[in-house]
Amino acid sequence: MIRSIVIALLLSIFVSPVARAQDSKKLKPGDFFPEIKGKLLSSKMITLPDHCKGKVSVLILAFKRGTQAQIDTWTKPLMKEFSINNDFRYIEVPMISSFYNWLSHYIDNGMRSGIAKPMHQNVMTYYGSLNPYFDCFDVQDKKLCYLFLLDKEGKIQFLTKGEAKPDELSVLLQKIKILLQ
Repeated sequence: MIRSIVIALLLSIFVSPVARAQDSKKLKPGDFFPEIKGKLLSSKMITLPDHCKGKVSVLILAFKRGTQAQIDTWTKPLMKEFSINNDFRYIEVPMISSFYNWLSHYIDNGMRSGIAKPMHQNVMTYYGSLNPYFDCFDVQDKKLCYLFLLDKEGKIQFLTKGEAKPDELSVLLQKIKILLQ
């Protein structure tokens, strides 16, 4: 009996993130972005995509250190074009294994010291199980960043990975302009 209870508890711990990642189906345009809970560097706890509701949002997820150069190829043009638009939101999400949860304070403080304070509201750290998200986001290469454009309801309108290519960047900027109208 006790063994059954322990197994049920363990399953609920490990199955719960899978359910949040939309039962591990690979996301495509038109799907709702799955739930991810984390803390902004400004110390506010948020849940995506709820935090983005009512805003056209770009989320960029990173599963490995060293993707910032790729991320910057997207964010610099995005911020230049849309940073003053109140209906636009941008968030970077370092996806960090739950193994490092005990170091989260130090990791987050290290990020805070390397990122300008006004941008702390644009970086949310996630500490938890990564496997469901690998499946859901179709992560083939953890060294790439993964970008998602969400409409005001949290539906994915565009997704890609890696550094910005001129044609993809142009498509993204145009889609954002259309969604902001």
